Parts: sequence; structure tokens; C-alpha cells
Amino acid sequence: MTQITARPQAVWEMIGRQLRDFRIARGISSDDAGEHLGADRSKISRLECGRVKVKEDDLERLLDLYRITDADERQAIVDLTRRASDRQWWYRHRDVLADWFCSYLLLESAAAFIRTYEVQFVPGLLQTRAYAEAVMRTRYTDEAEVQRRVEVRMERRRILHEQGSTRVWAVVEEAALRKRIGGPDVMREQIESLVRDSARPYIRIQVLPDSAAGRAGTGTSFSILRLRNAKLLDVVYLEQLESAQFFTDAWQSDPYFEAWSRLIVAARKPDETRARIMDKVA
Repeated sequence: MTQITARPQAVWEMIGRQLRDFRIARGISSDDAGEHLGADRSKISRLECGRVKVKEDDLERLLDLYRITDADERQAIVDLTRRASDRQWWYRHRDVLADWFCSYLLLESAAAFIRTYEVQFVPGLLQTRAYAEAVMRTRYTDEAEVQRRVEVRMERRRILHEQGSTRVWAVVEEAALRKRIGGPDVMREQIESLVRDSARPYIRIQVLPDSAAGRAGTGTSFSILRLRNAKLLDVVYLEQLESAQFFTDAWQSDPYFEAWSRLIVAARKPDETRARIMDKVA
């Protein structure tokens, strides 16, 4: 089992970095910011490092101090703070979800546009239940844990389809579609599901041919999330076996934006992809 706090730590760190940037841009010291809240500089340090949650009243007072007057900019960080503070739907699965994945789920729920590149598997948001179960069993042996993790994946997919307000653009390496995850019947069902998903107006799927994977692919799966409020930076997400990284700074995220530009040019166009996928069903 993994961590049990279900705290979206990475999101609190993002909020803290934003507050630090606001403070530094105005030339305000940690001491003065702490005094403004009736506290000392250590509280500001803990807030800016994401070690503690920022209360909404304190957030509003800091935004006033930092002279953040743009209504959209203020609302963006307030909304994200509220999301991070509220108990989310995945809380009941907190004993099998790591904090870093809770951060991703929170950002995914706030995303208007998700771009995802997958090397080994069908992207999680597009997986069928049987395929998701087979993938989970490659890592986990406890059947109860497998089923609970699958429930989280299926809930993410359900929310995507019910809302219809989150656009998904997926690039999948062709090799991932040749793998017999779960056996022929499971893969056939998964391919048929991809055909249906590719016809949805809010989902775009491209397959990256083997011949292009070496020069256009990064060899590493990643996602880019654009949050609904344009005042918040896009987030690049890289998931490892037991951890994840979240990038918002340009020097870290720009290489992935550049890689995405190469991928969508090298991959088969959506119509070609749909025909290719349908061939696999026939």
C-alpha cells in the first residue's frame, strides 16, 4: 500500500511558488508578509514551500498586500486553493493513492485541455475496464487493490465523458497497440473503444508509427495540462514508477512543448489514425 494522506502536495507547492513569485516581484520581505498576517516569516516560508495549506482569508490578504488586482488572476489562484482544500471524490481511495497522484487527479479535474503522449500503454483516460485491470496486474498482486485502482481510472473516464468540457489530445506509439495486454479479447475490446473515442468531438487520437518513434518520440510518456483559467501556467506531468514530476517553469517544461510539436507532426493524422485502428479490429 502507498501513502494514506491523499494530500495534493505538488499542488500546494505550485500555489506556494506562485505566492513567492508575487511577493518577490513586489519587493516585499518574508518578515513584512508575515507581519501582515500577524505571524512571523517562518509561516510565509512554510506557505511558500507548500508545507502547510494557505487559508483562504490569509490568501486574500496576501494577494491584497502583493497588489494582485487583476480579477481573473486572483480568482485563478483562489479557485485552485479551494480545490486543493476540498475533499475530492478520490478521497475514499486514499489508502492506495500516493500524494503525487492525488495532485495529478486534482489538476486533471481542473484541466480544460489535456495533451498526453504514451509510449507503452493506451492512455489512462481512454482505457477500458478490462484493459485497465490487465495493466494494473502488471504492477500489483493484491486483487482488492487492483480493483480499487481500476475504479479510480474508470471514474476519471466517466467524468471526462459526462463533462465533455475537457479536450483530450492523445499521441500513442503504435507499439503500444500491438501489445497483447490481457489477451486478444481484451485488446480487441480496447481497440474498438479507441475507434469510438476517436469519433468524439472532444477527443483527438494520433498513432505514432514505429518508423517515427525514434526521431520524434522522447522515449518517456508525459502529459501537458492546460487549466481552465488561462492565468495559471500549463503543467507538464511526468510519472515514474513510484513518484512523479510537475513542471511549470519554462526551462523545465519547454523541451516537452517542443517534443509535443514534433510528435503531432510525425504521428498519423486523426483520420489516418482512425482508419489504422479500425484495420486492427477487422
